[in-house]
Amino acid sequence: MSLNDLSAALAAIVAGRDDDATHALRRVSGDGSIMARALLHALNDGATGGAYDEAAAFQTFIRAGGNVPLYASVGDTLAAVYDERRPATLLDIGTGDGMALLPALAKASHPPADVTVVEPHPGLLASLTARRPDVRAIAATLEAFAASLTENDRWDLAQSTFALQSVAPEARREALRLLRPHVGELAIVEFDVPDLAWASDEMSASLARRYERAASEYGADAELVAGGFLAPMLLGQIRAARPSNWEQPIAAWIDELRDCGFVRIYVEHVHDYSWAPAMLLSASSQA
Repeated sequence: MSLNDLSAALAAIVAGRDDDATHALRRVSGDGSIMARALLHALNDGATGGAYDEAAAFQTFIRAGGNVPLYASVGDTLAAVYDERRPATLLDIGTGDGMALLPALAKASHPPADVTVVEPHPGLLASLTARRPDVRAIAATLEAFAASLTENDRWDLAQSTFALQSVAPEARREALRLLRPHVGELAIVEFDVPDLAWASDEMSASLARRYERAASEYGADAELVAGGFLAPMLLGQIRAARPSNWEQPIAAWIDELRDCGFVRIYVEHVHDYSWAPAMLLSASSQA
């Protein structure tokens, strides 16, 4: 299988040439590309679904492949944050079904006693609360939640793991600005993705390589993961008219947090994932 055809297909999608993309995807799908088959199916169906619409695909994705050691490292890292900072109250943003949060709470010697979670997907939120009915669960997007905060809302620590990249940049910045006065500290885990120029050959090649590698880790579940999660995620990155993912290098995250008023920003390596290194950003809301 040649990744060149997959890269060419991605470049065509970026340019809005879906017919050219379809021809390239047909060539490489016949050579065994998992992502080519998933993208071809998505384009034929109109590609209107979001990456988190199929809960089963997402839950399979995060519980297998390289995500097993990744989330083990994330849990260790967040538990260390709890033990060092000793927050009494915790806000988790974009919690999903608790894949990062729950192991961290279990591993910590000093977990926060009061936990609030914000998650827009009802199925994922229901899965979480079934296991931890004691948490305060809020079904909302970050933007809606931040806009609803009152002067009495306050948490010692807010955290988010691989969720903020799914919020449009301007909306995310506004939400973080609104959130900042209500939290003592902020901890974000995100990927330090390559800083590549939009629509460049390097960008298409990098995405083709990373997505195909990710899909190949799932064996018998590869079609489910690629079709239900990875393909919608990829299309959400490269379709300028309908984006749904805005991952960025860690340096850009640092700049964004500073623009939102956060200070004393520190970066810590979490895990070398096949996609890109996972990093922890810690920031304070006050000087």
